[in-house]
Amino acid sequence: MRRELAIVEDDATLREELAYLFEEAGYQVHQALNLDGLLDVLRLHPVRMLILDLNLPGVSGYEIAQQLRETHPGIGIIMLTARSRTEDRVKGYGAGADIYLTKPADPLELTAAVASLSRRVLGERNTHDLSLDCLQGMLRAPDQPAVELTPAETFILRALALAPDATLDSGELMDLLEEKFPDRSATRRSLENSISRLRGKAAGLLPDGVNLIRSVRGIGYQLGLPIQLVD
Repeated sequence: MRRELAIVEDDATLREELAYLFEEAGYQVHQALNLDGLLDVLRLHPVRMLILDLNLPGVSGYEIAQQLRETHPGIGIIMLTARSRTEDRVKGYGAGADIYLTKPADPLELTAAVASLSRRVLGERNTHDLSLDCLQGMLRAPDQPAVELTPAETFILRALALAPDATLDSGELMDLLEEKFPDRSATRRSLENSISRLRGKAAGLLPDGVNLIRSVRGIGYQLGLPIQLVD
């Protein structure tokens, strides 16, 4: 499995250079120039590592880090910025940075920092009991037979796992299903049926009283426990 990394940088040249550096190091890289672009990346990909500039159009890197610490608390954040003052570093760590580096950063130091943080982040990730193999469509728990899922069921679980607070509005989830499976009828009833089948399939993998997917009144659905994604 390739490690996935997001780079949030509004300087297109630097962003491309960083992307090339980490692709050569074996990462799957996703690029964004602001908060909206990053949220699109996080919605679609199991990103666990982030290189974040501070001087961004619209929402600053500080604010993005603070938001991610609430919505994606396990993500690793490396701030890469031209701001070198001590007070900027302190503010960066206070906002949620795991590592704070100043530009221009040495490529060897930068890749080493990402690799070090990746080991910690992915190590924490492996503590989850459930894992979803997105390519094979298999849901697994330790010491239990794997459960086979349909492509739509796999997509629903993956979308919920990547969503902020593991929660998605019913309408948004239907829109995502319709985009992914244009030949499939994406109705509220079909979504409810898929959720019901998922709950039934996963019941044997979970402790008593634990529901894989919870209904959230007036909103939609939420995962009942963390799921490790394997793409």
